Amino acid sequence: MRRALLFASAIEAFYLLILLGYGPLYLHERLHAGYFVSSQAAAIPALATFVGSLLWGQLARRMGLRTLVLVGLSGYLASGVTIFLVRDPVQYIVGVSLITVCSSALAPATLAFLTHEGGNMGRRLATRLQWQSSGWMMGGLLGGYVYDLSTHSYGDLMLVLAAMLGIPLLLIARQPKMRPGLLNAAPSHQGGADRPGHRGLMLLLVLPFFLAYAGNEGFFTNFGLFLRILNIPVGWVGWSAAISTGLGWLMASRIGRWSDRWGGKSLLTRVLVVYVVMYVVMSVVPYTWIVVGAFALPLYPLLNIGIQRAVAESIPGEIHGAAMGMINGASGLATFLGGLLIGGVEAQGGPHFMPWTAAGLVAVGLVIAVVVYRRHPVRGLGGVQ
Repeated sequence: MRRALLFASAIEAFYLLILLGYGPLYLHERLHAGYFVSSQAAAIPALATFVGSLLWGQLARRMGLRTLVLVGLSGYLASGVTIFLVRDPVQYIVGVSLITVCSSALAPATLAFLTHEGGNMGRRLATRLQWQSSGWMMGGLLGGYVYDLSTHSYGDLMLVLAAMLGIPLLLIARQPKMRPGLLNAAPSHQGGADRPGHRGLMLLLVLPFFLAYAGNEGFFTNFGLFLRILNIPVGWVGWSAAISTGLGWLMASRIGRWSDRWGGKSLLTRVLVVYVVMYVVMSVVPYTWIVVGAFALPLYPLLNIGIQRAVAESIPGEIHGAAMGMINGASGLATFLGGLLIGGVEAQGGPHFMPWTAAGLVAVGLVIAVVVYRRHPVRGLGGVQ
């Protein structure tokens, strides 16, 4: 089962890169949509991810995680078929956004399974991140090539990806009952697990990640504009992302061990410090090799695994589905709001203020992390060991 879920996570990452990286371009160049409409091909699905992740996370205990995984995979399959058939920009945005509500069930279910299964949680999360990174890199390498082949190749690619989803879909559907029972059916309905205190704690734990993610994604979506004022070729956006992803893949196992040794809260706090320093350095010393080199640092895996473990080690295992849904939803909402905020800062004050804004968001998250994480220490390193 774990291998099927990891394979599904790789395909999910491939999908997300193709959808977010080439969807707006496809609407503008092939379906002749304006810039604003084209930008919504990424923005509206990000909001749908926020809504869907929270919804499915809350339903995880009632439906069982295996059902949620099947719902998520079916959503990605449906999105591939929809994009292959649709040739209208508005229909594309509406269709993909509605289906994203379903496909967003996959990440919370997968993460809840991996964090609920026992010891060495960080290493399991690192393995998932490696599979995701592989899918992300494949999307970056093949997406542009396939996109340029013909006028309909984007839709053709999505249909092929939809067909590939049949493999993990069949594997998961045919799995017998296995440990943990949370994957197959709802666990006991313990009234205390969902009480408001736990929901409030999850919000506090996720808030530093949300602010940092908003700063990072807001800066990334406008990174090309920042490079332009420094007379750096915009192609370096792709190179920086590829280098960062590759380094993250290589370091994932070590990051997993760090999180198992230090705990997620300590790992997350440390990476927020590095993020603040990185953005301040980019602001004060905006030289080509410093900007590109700093942005290529593999910090995202530390942020990602840090928050997943920080939450998992702080709450009961039976509500990990709701917690992982909140994390996934926070990333979608942060992408949307961060892009709007830093895009607005660039429009009003110029690109020079973009890294300062990102630094400010991460710094606020760091302060909150220091306060909140000290008040809520780890329940036991490993959470459910």
